[in-house]
Amino acid sequence: MLLMMIFAVVSCGLEQIGGVTDGGGEVWFGPGSIAAGNGSGGVSGAGKKVWYAVGVDYPDGYDWQSDGEKGTVRCSLVVFANGMPMMKVPVGETYEASADPDMHRMIGDDLYTDYSSESETVIKRNGELLFRYEGREMIVDMEVDGGYVYTLGQQRDGSGFAFRRNGEVLLERTTGYVFSDLTRCEDGFDFAFCEVIGSGKEAVERYYSYCSGDVSQVAVREDVRKVWDIMIHEGKVCYLATMVGISSVVLVTGDEMDILELPAVSEVVSCRFVRGSMMIEGVISQKGKALFSGLWNGKDMVKMFSPGYLVTSIYGSGDNLCCVLNSPGMLADGIIYRCGEQLAMPDGYRSMGGRSVVMSDGLLYVGLTSDCDSDAESDSETGSKEAAVWIEGEMKQLKINGFISHISVY
Repeated sequence: MLLMMIFAVVSCGLEQIGGVTDGGGEVWFGPGSIAAGNGSGGVSGAGKKVWYAVGVDYPDGYDWQSDGEKGTVRCSLVVFANGMPMMKVPVGETYEASADPDMHRMIGDDLYTDYSSESETVIKRNGELLFRYEGREMIVDMEVDGGYVYTLGQQRDGSGFAFRRNGEVLLERTTGYVFSDLTRCEDGFDFAFCEVIGSGKEAVERYYSYCSGDVSQVAVREDVRKVWDIMIHEGKVCYLATMVGISSVVLVTGDEMDILELPAVSEVVSCRFVRGSMMIEGVISQKGKALFSGLWNGKDMVKMFSPGYLVTSIYGSGDNLCCVLNSPGMLADGIIYRCGEQLAMPDGYRSMGGRSVVMSDGLLYVGLTSDCDSDAESDSETGSKEAAVWIEGEMKQLKINGFISHISVY
């Protein structure tokens, strides 16, 4: 059963930096708020883009990095617009919102959250309930179009998935899993999924693409041992797979097949498409070395990182490929990879969350979180520095005691 509810947001808190407050509420809107309704487009102005950062903020003085119980400590999601505090939404069971980086995202100038109770999935916008439905889903992706909220959710108990519009099912399977995020196509959205037929040793995987309401089976070669990822690119179904008799991963695009370049005595242990491009990111294994990430443009390898360096967040659009990697054991500087250029991450910082890097109009934005174990200058109370957004080498400090989970530009 689907329940929908709309109610007014009551804001409060953080008055010391000029927030909008009418007393008694829980959601706070600050001076950077476009949603506060000042009629001028907020901080962006006419025709100008805004960068948004979402931070998970813990109480002042609380050492969130070393406390293993931080999942039970009250905290908030704070949204910054061009570095100005825009919104603060409380987190916790009472508020049906989570600090998990995979369970909140900015779409335009709105913060969308998902939450799983004991029996339901709850979707909110800026702390305001949009709808809820039965079943505990992990939201793989979410898009907003024409006033509708589209969600692609995997059942948390592994019993299939559902594609929904405002909570109503558009496509549902009771077995299998989804490969890809939602991608806009001419008349709606497309994605790829696997459906499992049978069980145990008799189980067979079947692969499909969904496009604007139409479901088509993806024909894979008989000698395929494992399909790693599937996506629809420029109207063609593409997939990454390992095959009998071939040591590397193959890229199949329509009727064409290419073998991914791979150093000798190496094995790809996982790989995926980078959405928005034909770029590929994978994890490579070499005997006696720690796992490390590699990048491909089509079949051609464009970058192989040092052992131990693994991609934490990645962005692709056309030929632009950017990502961030933390150092092994946080013992050295992390890496910011920008379209072929490798840069050292500022000392004392690391990347957290899978949505902490984005490029827009040639500018790269990276959300960075302070490392409490660093020797860099730190806050005397908490032992860590403020989180920051790296913009083409310049650091914009954000006043939160926590980490940055999401970066976007609109």
